[in-house]
Amino acid sequence: MGPEKEHDYFNGMTLPVFKSHYSLGRSILTLSHEEDDDRIKPASIINLCEKNDFKKLCLVEDSMSGFLEAYINSKEAGIELMFGLRLSVCPDMNEKDEESVKNSSKYIVFCLNSDGYKDLIKIHDLASKDGFYYKPRIDFKNLKKLWTNNLKLCVPFYDSFIHNNILLGGVSIPEFDFTKSTVFFTEDNGLPFDDLLLGGVSSFADSEGHEVVQTKSIFYENKEDFKAYLTFRCINNRSTLNKPQLEHMTSDEFCLESWKEQNAN
Repeated sequence: MGPEKEHDYFNGMTLPVFKSHYSLGRSILTLSHEEDDDRIKPASIINLCEKNDFKKLCLVEDSMSGFLEAYINSKEAGIELMFGLRLSVCPDMNEKDEESVKNSSKYIVFCLNSDGYKDLIKIHDLASKDGFYYKPRIDFKNLKKLWTNNLKLCVPFYDSFIHNNILLGGVSIPEFDFTKSTVFFTEDNGLPFDDLLLGGVSSFADSEGHEVVQTKSIFYENKEDFKAYLTFRCINNRSTLNKPQLEHMTSDEFCLESWKEQNAN
């Protein structure tokens, strides 16, 4: 199932895209599935989906580590899982230098079925072994070799080639000739450059005939959780709240509460 079909389920509303502790370290969103009680503990994405009557869960992670727990617990809860792997794509994964880092950008590969999961494992393994340079990476040459119709390619709003080329002076060049269709994600989280990025995404997608889906990245439940979330991120990053050295940390909109506000009408 592709992101565009997932979006249809929400009747044209913004598509909530969750990320768990498997990507964020000591996050305050987990993939556990247990009864709510009075104990102070991290919020469960599965429980949040149940509480808000989400029959489908769009989960995007930076590794495959959380897939099994997400699959088992979402299935137990009667929630359909759509799993995407966010990874860096560079010009040549054999080039391991700062120039290759500068010209890398993020893409999301969704598995559409059980065979797609196996295909995604192959991509992740190659990126984590042969392509690794500070982080897992792959290039379009090798991505094309491993690509099948069991996969779906999406372009995230942040850290994409458009984001990096506009804001960071990168020269990332995308290649979409190996996919049937590519979906571009957009977001509105109150960041000062959101409108600039939106213009870039809309212009490129319209000119190339790509679909655009409005999404909301969800890293924590409520806006009041932002400081706790930021604290955990700083611990993982070995930085401080006064100088977190983390991107996109000036907004408390990356939460389920904000998604509800945007879709209230």
